[in-house]
Amino acid sequence: MQIHRLRLCNFRQHENTDLAFGAGLTGIIGPNGAGKTTILEAIAWAMYGMPAARGNRETIRRRSAPPRARVEVELEFSLGPHAYRILRTLHSAELYRDGDPVPMANSIA
Repeated sequence: MQIHRLRLCNFRQHENTDLAFGAGLTGIIGPNGAGKTTILEAIAWAMYGMPAARGNRETIRRRSAPPRARVEVELEFSLGPHAYRILRTLHSAELYRDGDPVPMANSIA
């Protein structure tokens, strides 16, 4: 699996973060509390939902975000010959393949 892009919206410390990953090894560096572990958690949450997250739905939302602010993680990756995109919010998850505008799967779990 090759991760190409990760976008976080109101996910923990990240108000609006968009990361592009190139081929090869990626290092994530920064001071304590900057959100390094949160990037890894966001990837897991996008793929597996709440069981992969620390805390609950309310603790995932960025602290300074309004109470009903949208929490969203979008993950783009390739696996074998296909390109995938996962779009997960607190209330839904959708999986797209090869740029198709209609999700091939959707669920909260």
